[in-house]
Amino acid sequence: MAGDSAASPDAEEEPEMQEEEVLACAFSAWYDRFRSLTFKSEVISLPEDFVTYLLADGIKVGNNDDCASESSWGSAAGNEQADAESSSSDGEEMAEANFPELEAQISSAISRLGGAVLPKLNWSAPKDAAWLQPQLKCFSAREVITLLKASDFVAHDLCHSFDHCNSSRKRPDSFTLVLRRWHDLHTCNEFRCFVAGGRLFAVSQRDTANVYEHLGEQGEVEALRREICSFFEEHLRGGAFPLRRFVFDVYVGAAPQRRVRLVDFSPWGPTTDPCLFDWPELGGLSGGGENGAGAAAGGARAEEPPEFRVVREESERQAKAE
Repeated sequence: MAGDSAASPDAEEEPEMQEEEVLACAFSAWYDRFRSLTFKSEVISLPEDFVTYLLADGIKVGNNDDCASESSWGSAAGNEQADAESSSSDGEEMAEANFPELEAQISSAISRLGGAVLPKLNWSAPKDAAWLQPQLKCFSAREVITLLKASDFVAHDLCHSFDHCNSSRKRPDSFTLVLRRWHDLHTCNEFRCFVAGGRLFAVSQRDTANVYEHLGEQGEVEALRREICSFFEEHLRGGAFPLRRFVFDVYVGAAPQRRVRLVDFSPWGPTTDPCLFDWPELGGLSGGGENGAGAAAGGARAEEPPEFRVVREESERQAKAE
């Protein structure tokens, strides 16, 4: 891990999250405002009985005409699913998905989005369900539902959305399924950006498990920092996003254009991976701005470039951010 400046040790504990911040980072809360800056997506409201199904034990998806054939899953994924189903220790019958209207909505959306999508709920994608599919690329309603059903990340959205907030709520009033048009993206071009007090003050390589040679070049890092800062100044600063502290992810295209695309927003706090930083350190680097104080827009602190961290050596690699 390499940074450009030393962090101050002001903060020693992880920050408390705020309910309104969590809600503001739900995909459906921001997509309409920023749709021109991000990848084309569709949002589908989920019925409560489907939420109950996702929380039930076991994985079993009903047979429908628009579902993928067994061969489309790949032999490895199919074998792992069969092993998981056959190893149920209590022998109870698993819940079967039977939501024809929802499945029809999903199938239609997939078609409109080009035939392949990445699914997620309000906040989380089922990245931990790779034991079913190596990628999150889904071609059918069946694949979407099975990935959601198998994911602990999705279960966290459903049951523990506000665990780190000073709130008695456990979940939002409703849930949505987000289907994002599939793009073959290079993980070396993904970056996580940290904003506090209205100021972009830190940027991290998103894939912390790998060393990318070009990111070890200072000229490349400076070019990326410049493009990301320009994107923030033009599109997110000055109240365009309604929070004073938040995290956003971007994808930066190849040189020379280096087009910056918004990927997602995440709330400030421990449920968001700080990547090559940690939350106490981020609290110090923000100069107190995490609570909305910080430097005023246009002040001296605002002119300082954000600290930009990348993995430069094998010894600096960390577990992959999810």
